[in-house]
Amino acid sequence: MENLDKLILELCKLPNESGWVEFKHNNCDPKMIGEDISALANSAVIADRSHAYMIWGVDDATHEVVGTKVRLKQEKKGNQELENWLRSLLSRNADFEFYSVPMNGVTVGVLIIYRAANQTVMFERTDYIRVGSYTKKLNEYPALQAQLWDRIRNSKFEERFAKQYLTLTDAI
Repeated sequence: MENLDKLILELCKLPNESGWVEFKHNNCDPKMIGEDISALANSAVIADRSHAYMIWGVDDATHEVVGTKVRLKQEKKGNQELENWLRSLLSRNADFEFYSVPMNGVTVGVLIIYRAANQTVMFERTDYIRVGSYTKKLNEYPALQAQLWDRIRNSKFEERFAKQYLTLTDAI
């Protein structure tokens, strides 16, 4: 995907992490990533965003690009590739992509997560949501749960993006 370096710099300008952006340095705990994918996909719906992002290699407090040792495409959980392990425990509507982006002599990991569609995204059969910069179980927040389901039920297929970030030639 082109221009990920520009996207990272734009996300770093945000004053804080949010329901749709999470910064990490080197923490690559698979269970945490699975819960965060669920939470970020669901929170993207509430924030009316088409995507949510986890970025490795950005300082949590200063949002400075510091680089990471995490290489998402090479990470494993047991003998399985991380991506395969995550997809086996996430609900079928979960969609995400891993990227590594070289920036200023360091590597930044990017996980692009598509918003939940048709139903909430679950990890290990549990729905998660972002509350501030924290990942929590959705059922602990009934008001957010109702708001999320209301938005999911009322979203129209015709108003969703089929494909984004295409060049004019590719779009035609």
